[in-house]
Amino acid sequence: MNSAKVPFMGVWAAATNITRNGANPNYVFRVSAVDVLVDRALIKHAMTSFGSKKPGLMLVNNGWGESNLGGLTAASQAAGITLAGSEKFEDKDVDMTPQLQRLREAGADALILVGNAAPGAQVVKSLQRSGWSVPVVSHWGISGGRFTELAGSWASKVHFVQTYSFFGPQNEVGKRVLAALMAKYPDVTGPGDVTPPVGVANAYDAMQLTALALAKAGSTDGDKLREGFLKIESYQGLIKTYTKPFTEENHDALNENDYVMVRYNGDKIEPITG
Repeated sequence: MNSAKVPFMGVWAAATNITRNGANPNYVFRVSAVDVLVDRALIKHAMTSFGSKKPGLMLVNNGWGESNLGGLTAASQAAGITLAGSEKFEDKDVDMTPQLQRLREAGADALILVGNAAPGAQVVKSLQRSGWSVPVVSHWGISGGRFTELAGSWASKVHFVQTYSFFGPQNEVGKRVLAALMAKYPDVTGPGDVTPPVGVANAYDAMQLTALALAKAGSTDGDKLREGFLKIESYQGLIKTYTKPFTEENHDALNENDYVMVRYNGDKIEPITG
């Protein structure tokens, strides 16, 4: 995108270096989670909700996993705790018992999971088979597929991060978006049917911000549109009210204050309360 000088708006991938890519000028923008910020939230949640002092990492073996390895290592150091260890798995692995056993023997008192729905479910199934009821705090990848179907009865044990929930009191934009979804799509009868909620919310705000950037630019020219994103002053969005969402130094519209921890209740993603 930077070589082509075409602005790109990301709404799903969280790898830190997507936006923090070293390019100048940088044409990549994002309304999404950011690994380096999510990792702080995951470590904090493991400590505050489960009293974790020695979490172990279960990371998918790709660039996303590597991105989180760096972020989680830094986050744990900043929080003053020690990691029990780090284990990797492949997307198509169906038995994670060896990796989990090594973390268990290393004294892990919680697991931080980074992976998508299918391998994430296999981690949970392997935990259940081994009878290790350790707390699991996960990145958002498990919300993008058939996690509950694949993981079975232990799916609800996993706490994971999102940028938005359609459950609970909604702001005016949330009420309007949910009503529009229900009116347009017969399968959407309530907040539990908006799947994946994080993708819908990120994409909605990203599209609105892109429209504002186009209006500021008065053109679809790449350089002018890039400047248009930087000229946005404010926008009352679904996830939050954005104030100067993009600057030359920061192309991520969301930060660590814009995350919510959730869990599955059946097939529905609901915020964790209490």
